[in-house]
Amino acid sequence: MNNKLVAYPFESYPYKGFMLDKLMYLPSVLELFLSNDNEGGIKISFNGFYSFRVIDESDVIKMQDEFDGEMILGIYNLVDSEYLEWFHEQSVGIHLDGNITHYMVVTVNDVIEIISCEKPVISMI
Repeated sequence: MNNKLVAYPFESYPYKGFMLDKLMYLPSVLELFLSNDNEGGIKISFNGFYSFRVIDESDVIKMQDEFDGEMILGIYNLVDSEYLEWFHEQSVGIHLDGNITHYMVVTVNDVIEIISCEKPVISMI
């Protein structure tokens, strides 16, 4: 596997300086609340997700090297993802026919990765 980073097409939302304020995990729903001092807040909701992980931004040194400066603040799809491969191995491939995507939300302090069968819903708060 060779992770490929693709920017998620939501240019109308300014991600500069956003930090994760709150993460809300409910059955079948994951909500991320991001804010900064200037722009207000953004809520990113994933319905129908399968897995997620949160990593401190300072602990993804290898990942930052692999993406060679492309991994900046924002939302991304990861294509040919090691995390998605791991998920399919753990679920014995039962979701291989589904439309599952590996998303990554990069903030000032955190990297949140989500495996979901639904596109995120993004709104200003």
